[in-house]
Amino acid sequence: MNVKKASKIAIGSGVGAVVLLGGVYVASYFVAGNQVPAKASVEGVAIGGQSPSQAVATLQAEFADHTERPFPVTAADLSATLDPATSGLGVDFDDTVRSAGGGFSWNPVDIVTTLTGGEDVPLVRTVDEAALREAVEGLTDDFAVEGTDGSLAFEEGRIVRTEAVQGVALLVDETVAAVSAAYTGGAESAEAAVTTEEPAITDAMVDAAVTEYAEPILSGPITLTHTTGSMQIAPAAIAEVTTFTVEGGALVPTIDGEALLAMESTVEAQRALDLNAPKDASFSFTGGTPAVVPAVAGEVLEPEPFTEAVRTAAVAEGEGRTVPLSVTTKEPEFTTAEAQAVLPKEVIGEFSTNFPHAAYRNTNLGRAASSVNGTVLMPGEIFSLNDTLGPRTVANGYVDGYVINQGRLVKESGGGISQAATTLYNAAFFAGYEDIEHKPHSLYFDRYPAGREATIYYGALDMRFRNDTEYPAIVQGYISKSAPGKRGTITFKIWSQRTYTKVESTELRKSDFYNGEERVVTDENCEPQAPIQGFTVTWQRLFYQGSDVVKRENYRWKYDAGDKITCAEPQS
Repeated sequence: MNVKKASKIAIGSGVGAVVLLGGVYVASYFVAGNQVPAKASVEGVAIGGQSPSQAVATLQAEFADHTERPFPVTAADLSATLDPATSGLGVDFDDTVRSAGGGFSWNPVDIVTTLTGGEDVPLVRTVDEAALREAVEGLTDDFAVEGTDGSLAFEEGRIVRTEAVQGVALLVDETVAAVSAAYTGGAESAEAAVTTEEPAITDAMVDAAVTEYAEPILSGPITLTHTTGSMQIAPAAIAEVTTFTVEGGALVPTIDGEALLAMESTVEAQRALDLNAPKDASFSFTGGTPAVVPAVAGEVLEPEPFTEAVRTAAVAEGEGRTVPLSVTTKEPEFTTAEAQAVLPKEVIGEFSTNFPHAAYRNTNLGRAASSVNGTVLMPGEIFSLNDTLGPRTVANGYVDGYVINQGRLVKESGGGISQAATTLYNAAFFAGYEDIEHKPHSLYFDRYPAGREATIYYGALDMRFRNDTEYPAIVQGYISKSAPGKRGTITFKIWSQRTYTKVESTELRKSDFYNGEERVVTDENCEPQAPIQGFTVTWQRLFYQGSDVVKRENYRWKYDAGDKITCAEPQS
């Protein structure tokens, strides 16, 4: 054979083979480029052998709810969800198919893989960072917990506590990063990033305070001792004045000693200590004139040492609940020297009235005078005759006598006491003291100065005046008893130091006289009564400094007319 011809045949055969292989390669390119590798899948969903567009459709169908299903975000027992559609969480199906091997490639390895290989790949998940941040910021309230302190208190003698709550706040930047990483990584949820704040009073602090303080306080009474005696305080009383506060990182009790000392039960218990309380200097009558009763120093229970003793005993056990008590020696507020400096030296107001003989008047007026006698009235103090005399009962030494009731004289226990009120009122009037309360009788009796008199009735009418000077006063009261044919006298003197040179009354001017009626009364308690004329009286109280009147007070009173009453037998 011709060599040259043989060479041409060989060359032609080689070119033909190349052309044949090239055709096969090109055909493979187009076949592979139009399908996903045979064994490809996306998170378990097979798409091998499908065209890219078919694979995208398959994935869209299989993962249809993926971008609609809420995405949970949690932190401990707090949780919320994100809506993928509005939170920037999505899926790129085209890119997912490309990552599975779909698409045209001249790389022979890719072509072979497409025709014979493939593997499972994840969905390509996308995140819009701006939309995700806005959505996470909207979860702030869901992950916000306001921290609260634990507490400890006593209520009605019981321990009452509340648990502490840790404060929580969402960290937006960190949570955005956590959600983005979890979502793109295929996780079903994400862990929110939060910051926590411990309460100032923790449960551990409350636990410790209950054990160390609250339970011991309620374990039983405490005993406070002194050389003269001892007192017991019930746990409920201590609990009532105890609060708990933070000191040095611990919850400790604070006991209000002043409030505890003021409690009625504590005041009563304190009597068992038998302390000698300080006594102010005072005044009494010696030989008919005022003298100083010396002051006496004494012992008092001050709040600070009392509180310390209570706190020590209240949290102790056994014998430790009995604690010695420190008392304070205290000088009286009104000393002997101060009393000597203001000793009442003269009578600044005095008055006497006479009364007709009657045994009940001797008894009742004598009892009234002795009750008032020796009364000390310090500057600013108000004297009350009702408070001084008390109820006019038999038990208090009073007997029946006449009183005015609805314009008639009737008998009641303590009758005639208004004479004491009138006499003392005039003594205070001339002492220049402030008139706080007084009411003249409704009917006039000529043994009294018209208008310048007073009646009292326990529980209804009182006679009161104030020592409105800077000097103490002492009131002296006594009677000269009446006897058959002899009138009695009741006298009150007010001893002090003068503020005014003198105090006088102007003439008692009577006017507008009128008469009452005549009546016949048939009730069995009837007392006959002579007619009593009614009228109006006016006068002034004058205050002098030297010869000058420095103050005037105007007074006016209208007396009722007393009916003439004749008693008759009841008609049957």
